[in-house]
Amino acid sequence: MFCPRCGSEDQELYEGICTSCFVKEAKIITIPQDLEITICAHCSSLLKGIKWEDSILSEEELVTLAVMENYEKSSYVQDLEVSVEILTIRGSIYECIIHAEGNVMGIKIIEEHTANVKIKKGACPDCSKYASGYFESVIQIRADKRFPSTKELQTVDQIIRDKIGSLSVKNRMAYVSDVSVIKEGVDYYIGSYKAARKITTAVKDVMGGVVQESPRLVGRDKSRGKDLYRIWISIRLPDFQKDDFIEYENRKGQVKGFDGKKILLNDLESQDVWSVLWREYNNIKVIARSSDIKTTSVTSKTPQTIQILHPETYQPVDINLNPETSDLQIGDEVKVVEIEDILYILNTRNI
Repeated sequence: MFCPRCGSEDQELYEGICTSCFVKEAKIITIPQDLEITICAHCSSLLKGIKWEDSILSEEELVTLAVMENYEKSSYVQDLEVSVEILTIRGSIYECIIHAEGNVMGIKIIEEHTANVKIKKGACPDCSKYASGYFESVIQIRADKRFPSTKELQTVDQIIRDKIGSLSVKNRMAYVSDVSVIKEGVDYYIGSYKAARKITTAVKDVMGGVVQESPRLVGRDKSRGKDLYRIWISIRLPDFQKDDFIEYENRKGQVKGFDGKKILLNDLESQDVWSVLWREYNNIKVIARSSDIKTTSVTSKTPQTIQILHPETYQPVDINLNPETSDLQIGDEVKVVEIEDILYILNTRNI
């Protein structure tokens, strides 16, 4: 058999021609002359097919990636190496040269190809929602029987913004699309319901209070046949604050702090530390405020009682000693509060 290209009769034929001619005509890669990629103009995510994927690559890196994903290797090539060089940039078009090197039948072949990669800018669904003010949940900051204090609102605002900052690293829908101050409190419009729940937990862990969720029907997704809801999450801050006084199940205590689960108290009679869960909030009664705390002094002491002066009438008042008041001495100043005509000496220890 002879080669129809060169007439050689002393070489084995491969795909109808001799090895030498086959190697001369071989193409180790093929690549389209024109390529196109779409990236989000806001977050740089990449559109692959019909799905957007997160990306932290630069435009140059995305162009290189597009070339590397779109060339085709010939089946007879071994030890292929491909590199991409961007020659010029004309507006949104990157002109590239592709260097390819490989072995065909033991012979090293080097090729160069050119390709133009056009970058189209779009907006991914998440960024489109952000730009349109889209939200899935509203966090309502409220206070029981009052408007939240300036200090409370400042603290809540900082918690929300700090939490948004950490959540947005992995969730682009973790954003505040709007903040509205109304007569009842402040509303935060949050892009993601999942983010809103995590934010609510962060606020409650610091501020305490009672949380309630209320879904509202806002439409229907016809493509999936599902109703669409937005979730309103209300954080109701308590009527009391730290150092106020409350009563629960006939037990009186001073509020020394709280977290997301419970209220921490000092018992006014025994000075023991105890707690009440937030789910019992509606059964709690505020009996005095921190502003009702007065200062007086010890005037007398016996093995069983301690005598102090009433801070307003200056009449002597005898109070039974307990382990927390047994070390008080005549002349010591003490903090007291009067509730239902009874004076209580307060525990000033830090808990």
